[in-house]
Amino acid sequence: MQLTFHGHACVSVALPDGARVVIDPGTFSDTGALTGATAVLITHDHADHLDPAAVAEHLRTTPAAQVWGPASAIENLATAGAASERLHAVTPGDVLEVGGARVTVGGGAHAEIHPEVPGLPVNVTYLVEAGGRSVYHPGDSFVPPAQVPGGQVGVLLVPVSGPWMKLREAIDFARSVPAVTVVPVHDGLLSDIGHMLTGRWLDTARLGGQYVYARLTAGESLAA
Repeated sequence: MQLTFHGHACVSVALPDGARVVIDPGTFSDTGALTGATAVLITHDHADHLDPAAVAEHLRTTPAAQVWGPASAIENLATAGAASERLHAVTPGDVLEVGGARVTVGGGAHAEIHPEVPGLPVNVTYLVEAGGRSVYHPGDSFVPPAQVPGGQVGVLLVPVSGPWMKLREAIDFARSVPAVTVVPVHDGLLSDIGHMLTGRWLDTARLGGQYVYARLTAGESLAA
């Protein structure tokens, strides 16, 4: 598999059979990521994770494409004009066959922003497995995968900035989930200085860990 970062929370995964899976194409990311995608996975319906107009247009122009996400995200896409027969609601515990990949849906709860901020959407996580490799996207949460294939995730995507998190939580998440590579995501709020400081703390030199820390710029890829 090959993973490409498209800004903020959006990544694409090129599968061994040639299919492409895009996760969380939102308004903070380059929705050009959707080009050629046969599957789109949405963790939740916040705009920085889902651009309904862009995804609906992708479905209109790409007959083979399908979308999976929690019910609220699916409703937003239907309102934006996406064809209902190509929209699929998921809940934690579902296991999907997407292209040549096995996708396990987990999570269920968006991380708390503040006790006085009610009504946060359902947030699901995705573990994408193909060809003996794996990628895990937690959306807006630090919920670990229920099971780690082979005892280790190939690429663990770790949110590093947002109103719902502390950097300490990102560090603990990266250290608690066995992973070959950690890639920071959800970084749209960070300046260059913020990226530098985040990398200094999340890299293993200071606080330990057994992974390789790899920050990607938009459009950059690595083997997953």
